[in-house]
Amino acid sequence: MPTTHLISGLPCSGKTTYAAALKADRNCVLFSLDRWLITAFGRYSIADVGHEEHTRRVLACRELIWDSASELLRRDVDVILDDGFFLRENRIRYVQMSNALGASATIHYMDTPASAIRERLADRNAHLPPFNFHIDPATLEGFFRLYEIPTQSEGATVITPATGTTSRRAALSESSS
Repeated sequence: MPTTHLISGLPCSGKTTYAAALKADRNCVLFSLDRWLITAFGRYSIADVGHEEHTRRVLACRELIWDSASELLRRDVDVILDDGFFLRENRIRYVQMSNALGASATIHYMDTPASAIRERLADRNAHLPPFNFHIDPATLEGFFRLYEIPTQSEGATVITPATGTTSRRAALSESSS
């Protein structure tokens, strides 16, 4: 049975690095939302284009990615969706769409503390890689409040890769202090 691997976590939590390693280990096809967004629209900031326009762009890219990913799943090829999947409802939707194709789904939750994410973001913004967005610290803080931690009740196995750091639940309390 093919598997959809949903990579879930905040910016700078290690999602893309982990997804690339998973791709090599499992011989899957990797779809990275940021790569599609930057290829289609160029680099931009959410503040410059507005939340509504950014959401429109994300949804358009997700639709194109799913069109290709679902075809691969039908052909028994595992796919990795490096998307972030901040919201529970989005993860559940992708789990259900995968199941409808006869595929299983796994959520890989990048459990990285807020302090490490903030440090990585500062470094990333200073040396912006080709397929990454500049994210201002205020936007990141908003993401901390928005992100919903995955649970087993979402219809998929939840895997928390070892990050060598403390738990994200502990980091949530750290970010609110």
